[in-house]
Order: sequence, then C-alpha cells, then structure tokens
Amino acid sequence: MSGNYEQVLAKSLQATIESELDRLGLLFRVFSRAKSKTSIESKIESKGVGYYSADGKKIQDLFGVRIALYFPDDINIARQALEKLYPLVSQEVDPHDASQFQALRCNFVFKLPETIVQDSQIIRTNELVDRTFEVQLRTVLSEGWHEVEHDLRYKCKEDWEKHADLNRALNGIYASLETSDWGMMRLFEDLTYRHYKAKEWAPMLRNKFRLRTGNDLSLKLENIIGQDDIGKLLYRLDRTELILKILNKGIRFPLTINTLVYIANYYYIRDSRISNVTPTALSRALDELELSQ
Repeated sequence: MSGNYEQVLAKSLQATIESELDRLGLLFRVFSRAKSKTSIESKIESKGVGYYSADGKKIQDLFGVRIALYFPDDINIARQALEKLYPLVSQEVDPHDASQFQALRCNFVFKLPETIVQDSQIIRTNELVDRTFEVQLRTVLSEGWHEVEHDLRYKCKEDWEKHADLNRALNGIYASLETSDWGMMRLFEDLTYRHYKAKEWAPMLRNKFRLRTGNDLSLKLENIIGQDDIGKLLYRLDRTELILKILNKGIRFPLTINTLVYIANYYYIRDSRISNVTPTALSRALDELELSQ
C-alpha cells in the first residue's frame, strides 16, 4: 500500500508540472515514478554502510520525473518553468562537446513541496531519504535511446567492458538523434520562412511558435498582419523570449494563435490596430500584471 501511495504522490508532482508546461503551450510528454520501500532499502545496501547518512549524503530520487520535449530549444524554457515552481537544489548539465560521441546529462534535483514531504511514509520513516525529487529533461527523439541505454548498458556495465568500440557506436546513435533534433527544428524554421514569403500568416505563425495552440487565425488579425510590416515583425519575433515572457509575467490565458499575436503585440509590436481588436479581458489582465510587478 505504501508503494502505491508514493506513486500517487509522484503523479501529483507530474500533474503540477504538466499544468505549468501546458500554460506555456509547449509540446511534451511527462513520465513519473516513485521508488518502493524495497528499492530504497536495496539502494542503501548496494552502496554499503556509511555511504548514506542522516547528516550527510542522502537518497535524492525517491520521486523521479522525466520530461520529453518535442524540440531541443524548449529544454531551457522547461528548466526555467521548473525553477519557478520548486527550489533548485543541484543540477548536472553537461556542456556540449562536438568532438565526442556521448549522451549529455540534463538532470536537476528540486525540493519537494511540504505537503508531499508530510504525506510520504518513506520520507517520514527513513532518515536517509532526502526531501527532494529528480527531474530529467530530454527530447522526444532521445527518450527511446535513454531508455535502452539505462536498462541495457547502465544497469549492465560489465557486459560492455572491453568493448569500447561498441560503447562509442551506441553513443554515436545518440549523436545522430541529437543531429536529427536540430535538423527537425531547422525544417520548421524553413517551413515558417516559406509561409512568410507567401504571406500565409496562419501557417507561418503555427510553424514559428511550434506550440499546442488552436489552429485558426481570426480574419481581422489576418487582414492586419498583411498590412505594412506587421507580418515581418511577427516573423522576426524571438519565440523563446515570448514564451519566457508568458512564463515570467504569469499570463494564464488559454493560448491560441490569436492570443499569442495579442500578447506579442502588447509587449513587442505595439500596433494600435491589433490593440483595438484585442479582447478587453486580455488587455485588462496584461495591464494588471504590469502594474503588479
């Protein structure tokens, strides 16, 4: 029963994280798990007496969350979103080294909410378990590779000893996936540019923002974007900067293509024609957020 309830707590972490990433419109998948009492005891035993201690090193991954993002440039956005939700304890982020074939770690440890600490029987009864949880950030393309590597290499290190060439080959597969990640992003950038040149504003915006939003652009906005340089200004808009603005300002309106244009206009473009068709509730909410910060 304890193990099942710990998993319920892991799911509550997952739900909170999913809600925040959904607010930003990111494309992603989230997975969560909780170690069982038996698994925790086995980990302590495998490390030997004294490795973990009540006043020293503790187990930090009773709860684990894995976030697989559709695009590599969203990893930094997701990280910043997490840091606004939970206090960061530590991180392991490998710098990119183009001269080596190896998987890059993007792992973080955060403090657990006090409600979960109080509800966790394992934390309450085992002083070697820390009040933290681990988050791993990956791309969707690399997710499958990480699963294979964890189960069939990391957990079976002795099987790979004296096989450096195959170790490197497996890492090379990861490198090809990493290249595909950036290649796919560049493909969408090229598609965005083609729609921009053709003055096809709705497809341009959909493929530029790459977010989970509604697909329809209002006729009023479409007509305005086609005038002067509004289309060019939207095309040149920094996608990451806009999403981080939504994150940091605490904007909680449902995201659609129209809403994104309204928000982009409010902070960056400042065209009166778009301001005049912006829903009053959204304009008022953005004004109130500015006054409160």
